[in-house]
Amino acid sequence: MAAKVRLGRIQYLNVLPIYFALENLFGENGFELVSGTPADLNAALCRGRVDLGSISAMEYGRGSQDYLLLPDLSISSRGPVGSVLLFSRVPPAKLHGRPLLVSAHSASGAALLKVLMSELYGVQPVYRQGPVAEAASAADSGVLAIGDEALQLQLQGSWNYVLDLGAAWQEWIGLPFVFGVWAVRRDYAAAWPEKTAAMHYLLLRSRDWGIKALPELSRLAAAHLGRPAPELLSYFQQLDYSLTPEHEKGLQIFFNLLYKQGELAEVPPLTYFQE
Repeated sequence: MAAKVRLGRIQYLNVLPIYFALENLFGENGFELVSGTPADLNAALCRGRVDLGSISAMEYGRGSQDYLLLPDLSISSRGPVGSVLLFSRVPPAKLHGRPLLVSAHSASGAALLKVLMSELYGVQPVYRQGPVAEAASAADSGVLAIGDEALQLQLQGSWNYVLDLGAAWQEWIGLPFVFGVWAVRRDYAAAWPEKTAAMHYLLLRSRDWGIKALPELSRLAAAHLGRPAPELLSYFQQLDYSLTPEHEKGLQIFFNLLYKQGELAEVPPLTYFQE
């Protein structure tokens, strides 16, 4: 009997519209879910502990020789993203030389922060990784939080300034920002093209169902999280789960900026799995 596909799933609210139907409605059992933070899943796909799934755009940039993108799937924003946020005690333009805590769970968000700080604001903070909970320390002038931690920190309202990185990118570049992509390991796609194609189809089908059911998913999430459903609906509606030529342009600009900063050894091509 063939082994199940090991499917990576980010353990954040933002992917609920993609995975809900797949997990709860379709009755498919040809896959095994592996959940984790973006950093966890980046490492899992890199080391072959996951066959395909969601990874940071930054991870694709670093390891494109080992991955193929799954077409028309991403976690992106065309403006505010709502859950990749820089909280600071001073305006972003005054963060030069100041200590900035960066969530250890982040890859694309952390890379985008460095690009925005140097290229848009012209500053170089002193970055350190650590748990977001440590940001209460008066020693840090700011903190980058992502996912559910960012939503919770914003709710607390204890920081003077909040910068939404998706909004900052859109205002600066005028294109969507791709935070995450779905990718398959090249060796897995070569060995199991039919399984890869079937999983890709199920993800697209589940995504399409989820987008149509955002009000229902918002109510379900609200009951679980104790947050107002309209607030969560607004959050979901800010997110974009497609991967169009416009997204590709934004992604290529991002990769070029990372190459310029020495964060990438080369500008990776966008190479897709083809059925």
